[in-house]
Amino acid sequence: MTIAALCRLLDEIDTQGGPNAARRRHLSLDDSPRRGTVPQAESAPPAQSDLHAAIAELLRAGATYEEIRKELGGGSYRTISQVRRAEGIPVIPRPRHAHTPEATYARYAEPYGDGHARWTGAWAGRMPQIQHPGPNGRGRKESALRVAFRMVYGREPTGYVRASCLEPGCVAAAHLTDRDMRQELNHPRSAQQDGAQR
Repeated sequence: MTIAALCRLLDEIDTQGGPNAARRRHLSLDDSPRRGTVPQAESAPPAQSDLHAAIAELLRAGATYEEIRKELGGGSYRTISQVRRAEGIPVIPRPRHAHTPEATYARYAEPYGDGHARWTGAWAGRMPQIQHPGPNGRGRKESALRVAFRMVYGREPTGYVRASCLEPGCVAAAHLTDRDMRQELNHPRSAQQDGAQR
């Protein structure tokens, strides 16, 4: 069966109720062989065996799952994976683009309101998370708040980094404070006295 014939078959299934009708066997498809065609073996439906052969050929050529879906006009990731395993085709390791923590922060910190920013990236519990580049994409993880603090103040934060504004979940770099900054804000006289004693 050619890809064009497969597409016609899928279109016919869609016009008669789609995949649910096919699962319930409520379709009236013509199974009689066309003139000039050789009957297929009964082990698998012709469309499925041709689809599997096309998927296997594309996998051997090094195509990605997305490229296979685009080339064949559909096909699920599960089907492609099953064909890859059944044919013994190894998974081709593909390099991932490593971004610096600063670039990751810039990508996922979405500004809004009066200078606030919300985090749209990965989270670890209630903490916005950034993964550093590392071997096989398994670098160490760090709080996005610590990365943003370093970007603004040029130093490592002391203790926990928190937003100084009252906006819940704000990750704007300019709104972040560390323990030393909060102590100075909360006890300005003791910080001045410590400076005078030195």
